[in-house]
Amino acid sequence: MKKIITILCFFGCILYACKTDTKESKEDTIAVSEAANTKNAEPEEPEIDMGGLLNVMGGLLNPGVTQDTTSQGLFTSSGELNIAYLKSEEGKPLRKTFAQIAGVSEDEVDLSLNLMPDDNIVSVKHAEEIENDLNNPEVEAYIKSGKASNNFLELIKESKEKAMVRTASFKKRAQQAKEKFYKDNPSWFALDETTEDTFIDSRKAMVYLPLGKLSFADSVVAFQPGRPSGRTPEKGLGPAQGDANVITDCAVLGIEGILTLFFKDNAILDVNGPDIYVFEIGEIEPTNLEISKNGQEWVNVGKIEGGTAFVDIKDYVKPGETFNYIRFTDLDTQSGQPGADIDAVAAIGGALRMNLDSAVLFETGKHVLKEEGILAIHELAEQMKNLKKGTITVEGHTDDVGSDTTNKTLSQKRAASVAAELKKAINKPAFKWKEVGYGESNPIVQNDTDENRAKNRRVEILVTPY
Repeated sequence: MKKIITILCFFGCILYACKTDTKESKEDTIAVSEAANTKNAEPEEPEIDMGGLLNVMGGLLNPGVTQDTTSQGLFTSSGELNIAYLKSEEGKPLRKTFAQIAGVSEDEVDLSLNLMPDDNIVSVKHAEEIENDLNNPEVEAYIKSGKASNNFLELIKESKEKAMVRTASFKKRAQQAKEKFYKDNPSWFALDETTEDTFIDSRKAMVYLPLGKLSFADSVVAFQPGRPSGRTPEKGLGPAQGDANVITDCAVLGIEGILTLFFKDNAILDVNGPDIYVFEIGEIEPTNLEISKNGQEWVNVGKIEGGTAFVDIKDYVKPGETFNYIRFTDLDTQSGQPGADIDAVAAIGGALRMNLDSAVLFETGKHVLKEEGILAIHELAEQMKNLKKGTITVEGHTDDVGSDTTNKTLSQKRAASVAAELKKAINKPAFKWKEVGYGESNPIVQNDTDENRAKNRRVEILVTPY
């Protein structure tokens, strides 16, 4: 592969020289040509079809939209082979050209791409997937068949070596981030070691998340686009994408835009060190951040700005408090892409959060579990089977129908009923248990419709690693 890259770079240099040819260099060429004609001592070199060469190499070297790892050229803006584009349907013409230059068949190019990871490794689990893919059964079977060309074998060998170097480097840096988290939080532990992961942002910062993909915001509650072009709020949901593209992959707030997000399967919780990470692309725009339990009463954490998107909430909350909502308000600043550009938002040490519908669990106004309620609890216990220890808090919540006192009492009894059944289903003495009845005090939506009241009648289970 080194030979292949050397050839490509050589042609790239030719193309660069041709494209940057100045008036002076053209005059020098004419002068040299005239001198050669007077000597008549050396035979003429074969004429090169520079037009054809430029057409081919222009397609190979053009990186297209440089912010995008799927740009439309054989190389990315950083000089790496543009694997993502080569793998795409749009990159099929370049696969043929690449096969010609590499001295392999088009089928061998397609096979080799199975072992060539995209330039953008986004997490430890992604790195592990890349390593697993290096033993691709189809590629191994082709090699054993004896049909593989020598160039193909060299391409595969060097692809594997390069991939292992990249993944090993990524995982080494990720391990340092993980160790830093547990140094700050020695009593903390990963609730489920199958989910923990470390993600990288566009600035190459490593962010360890004990809950892995579950750590990210899940839904858009409200969006007020700022000027001039706030858009695509849903692009700020789900796992971080590493080198994300501002144009296609981010929630763009716009100047003074406001974005409110909801965490469904986890909750923001204060740990030692930062508690929230905002995966923002490009310059970190000054943005005001707030958090809320119910989407109605907000805690103002303050301004995010400068060179980091780590946020610590310890000065604004009580120990053990959890929050389900986060709101960003872009402040009035100008930049190349006006307004904050958010790829993802993660609760770093958050609590695992699960929700059970009271209508499934109980009859109206009752606290004795129905048969389908017991089944739902056992299904939930099955989802929690990888959890080894921690504190399980069972919270009862009601709507606003009835008195505060009646609702609080009902919610407390419902929490106790669910906790008793869940404790039997999990059957692990290492867990600590708490039951709390909040009545109507913590709605997740306003009690202004029958549909919203049904959402507020719920039992939530929070699992925290302490």
